[in-house]
Amino acid sequence: MKNSILKKAVRLVTNNFGLKILAVIVSCGLWVVVDNINDPIETDTYYNVPVEIINADLVTNEGKVYEVLDGTDTVNVTVKGKRTVLSYISKEDIKAVADMSELTFMNTVGIKVSSARSNSELDFKTNIDSVKLSIENMVRDQKPINVSTSGEPADGYVVGGIKPSQNVVRLSGPESLIEQIDHIDAVANIDGYSSDIDTSVELKLYDAANNEIKNSSIKMNISTVNVTVTILATKIVPLNFVVPDEPAAGYVINGEPVSMPETVTIAGRSSVLDSVSKIVVADPALSVDGRTENLTTIVNIKKYLPSNVQFADSSFGGNVNVTVGIDQLVTKELEIPARNFAAGYGPEDLKLTLREVNSQEYYTIRISGTKTAVDSVDAESVMGVVDMNVLLEKLGITEWAAGIYQGEISFINLPDNVMLDHPYLMTVMLETIEETDNTGNNNE
Repeated sequence: MKNSILKKAVRLVTNNFGLKILAVIVSCGLWVVVDNINDPIETDTYYNVPVEIINADLVTNEGKVYEVLDGTDTVNVTVKGKRTVLSYISKEDIKAVADMSELTFMNTVGIKVSSARSNSELDFKTNIDSVKLSIENMVRDQKPINVSTSGEPADGYVVGGIKPSQNVVRLSGPESLIEQIDHIDAVANIDGYSSDIDTSVELKLYDAANNEIKNSSIKMNISTVNVTVTILATKIVPLNFVVPDEPAAGYVINGEPVSMPETVTIAGRSSVLDSVSKIVVADPALSVDGRTENLTTIVNIKKYLPSNVQFADSSFGGNVNVTVGIDQLVTKELEIPARNFAAGYGPEDLKLTLREVNSQEYYTIRISGTKTAVDSVDAESVMGVVDMNVLLEKLGITEWAAGIYQGEISFINLPDNVMLDHPYLMTVMLETIEETDNTGNNNE
């Protein structure tokens, strides 16, 4: 029974199969034709269509400025129309306009949409109905440009100076925005540079909390400034202080003045720095005239810098703390061994004798200085020399002859901070050398 029913069903489907397929094709074709004849209504949506604001001079001519709020100067437009009409429409044909002559008391302007093609055959719908505006008094102001640098120059170099091509910016815009502007910065990048830089730098606006202000309603007469940055070499040099006078009688300066800092880092062109080995400071503030105690004072060394040289640290003003040590003068007698004395460059044809040390074991001198300096002198190491060439020149003679002369003694190994009580003289005896014959008798 079941097989009989199945056979009948198969026979029913396959009977005139070609005619049935043709009928389906014809039906589809007829549907397409009917559909095209009817030209159904459809919609297309265009996103982010810009809104053109017209008659804005009605606001600006009154000394006011406006700002669009909440991104209402772009809209999404849905266009409804016949399929054949919509097929010719593109986003470029859609125009959205806000006419400022229709400004409401709530500072909104309605948006009207049209199409450059088949406008009358289309309906428009937007996601927002109006442009929202903030309208304020327009103000003008001007502010200085703060020029600075970012990064660090190459090792051994510093920034010597920064110079902008223009110092002031003129601004205009909504009063509330202009009032927020606290400063305007131009920052030049100098990272790794070892030579001068000349570059264009963008100007950036900041509020008092150093937050950057970005708003197209703010107009500036310039947006960039040319900045020249001078890059200088550096060098560390010692400070040398010159004391102009002497302390009270019986007192002496103890060594060299001590400063804090002892050295400074200077900056300049390499050709200039090559000739600078130290900074010599001869300042009236270092006067110790009549003093019996140490002098501690502050000296500004800036004016003693050579020409075209500056401090590498721009924050250093040049004030240096200087101490000049003053000690009471101490006198001490030194007994120098006689063997430590000699005459230099004596004549070879005359017998030379130093009378004062010829017959005694020691030669006594008096020295003075600070206690530390005097106590450090070892008499055994001090040498006394009479330079015969110097004595010859002083006497104004050309050659030596037998006789007795007085020559000044130069003491070797006596420290510079120790003074002699007075100049010391040595008697130099020059005698003819007696000749002897082969028999051992003297011949005159």
